Amino acid sequence: MRGACHAVHVPPHSTCQPTPLRLIMTLENSSSGKPDLTRRRFLRNTAATGAALSYSKMAARAAGPSDTLNVALVGCGSQGGVLKTSALRIPGLKFVAVCDLWEVKARSMARTIGSDVKIYTLLEDMLKAHPEIDCLLIATPDWLHAPFTRIGLQAGKQVYCEKMMSNNLDAARDMVRAQRETGKLLQIGHQRRSNPRYQFMRNTLLRQKNLLGQITTLYGQWNRSVKPPFEVKGGIPDDVLKAHGYKDMFEYTNWRWFHKYGGGPISDLGAHQIDIFNWITGTTPRAMVASGGLDYYKDRMLPSGKGKFSYEHLDTAMVVYEYDMPVYDNGVPVMEGDKPKTNLVRALYQVLTTNGSQNYYEKVMGVEGTIAISEQPVYNQVYREKDTTSGKIGQWEALARAGYIRKPPATIYNKFWERPVAWHLPEKWMATEGTQDVRVSIPADPYELPQMPKEMDEKPPHQFHLENFFNTVRASGKQTDLNCPVSEAYKCAVAVLNINKAVETGERIKFAPSDFEVA
Repeated sequence: MRGACHAVHVPPHSTCQPTPLRLIMTLENSSSGKPDLTRRRFLRNTAATGAALSYSKMAARAAGPSDTLNVALVGCGSQGGVLKTSALRIPGLKFVAVCDLWEVKARSMARTIGSDVKIYTLLEDMLKAHPEIDCLLIATPDWLHAPFTRIGLQAGKQVYCEKMMSNNLDAARDMVRAQRETGKLLQIGHQRRSNPRYQFMRNTLLRQKNLLGQITTLYGQWNRSVKPPFEVKGGIPDDVLKAHGYKDMFEYTNWRWFHKYGGGPISDLGAHQIDIFNWITGTTPRAMVASGGLDYYKDRMLPSGKGKFSYEHLDTAMVVYEYDMPVYDNGVPVMEGDKPKTNLVRALYQVLTTNGSQNYYEKVMGVEGTIAISEQPVYNQVYREKDTTSGKIGQWEALARAGYIRKPPATIYNKFWERPVAWHLPEKWMATEGTQDVRVSIPADPYELPQMPKEMDEKPPHQFHLENFFNTVRASGKQTDLNCPVSEAYKCAVAVLNINKAVETGERIKFAPSDFEVA
């Protein structure tokens, strides 16, 4: 059931040709020009390559009956549906059961999977009835992540738990300890760490090629438009809700906004990108400041008109972290004596729930360029700073020719009326072609990240992270083979959950490295 993964060569006559990204990652996964198929590298790269061997003209064989993993889903809301959809695309998985306190949700989820999927409202009942379960996917409200994870691990199951790992640090620490005590696998759902575009950006463009020069700034945002709260007629009986710790159906369906159950938008949305700040820098922040508040969602009229509502968590937050980021040269940390050389990097993050401008993305900015990236393919840009790289254009062009970055395709106008026309004539003082306002920098040259292979480009973002988890389970791998082991997720939890303290006190919070470790 958990035997090591096997692979077979694609025949030499195969018409499949490697894309630039496929070829680059193939060569860089090997110092000899041959694929590095060591067990550790295979596990770490499965998500980065959609099966690591995909980049080396090899393909993981389809899982046979003896490799099938029995899976159960705990939490059948929107995020549970995302995990289910991605997991159903992965060969060798069999959904045995689903569990949700709201039985209507569990039944609806089961119908989308198969007629033989069993339905439960209590986790303990499901585990008792199905000892054959190998893996749990947990996508409940945040406050249940820690207790449900401990129950699953102690029952001998391998666990994939959605982020945030918890809405309080005591519970998050318990998850780290539960994994240590049981020795079972525990992956947290910070899925960008397994995204091949993100891995290529960090490992190749930033650390090996030093494309951006000295990195000075990181930026991330997640902006959402105003959304009305959920109002449900009927639902779970009040006595059942109260027996399981919920005040009423309104708080149950809008749990993300209440202190008891969730961490608010800065946790629900911001945790993705703040985790990427840690991951890109390869360290944890030394300090932070924050500003925010519950600016909009208070004393608002319910959509039904039946009274008013107020949330508890911040609906707007802006945060600045300070990092001492290690410097890399050709993929190796640069040392100063016996310590890594570092540069100060400031990372700005904002979350808005009152305006959806530009949705969500991240930027990495250095003195020689910028990378804009997101799980949305619309953000896939690289920009070369002309002011600081006038003598280095050849290096960028060489990387473009080699496929590390690419020039965006030129816009071709087949008919003269397709060419855009200016709304008005320019002022005479700026009318001369090539004239530059001295107050601004010379516009950067645009490039793009290389295109992913088609079979990877079509995968939902969570699939790469789930593949890393399930492949590690099958290969009897270690916690360190996971792309986001619980110990790494805890570091993100510390950075995120201290935002509320920073907002409340208005003070600069300083961190020690020990703050991000669990004793």
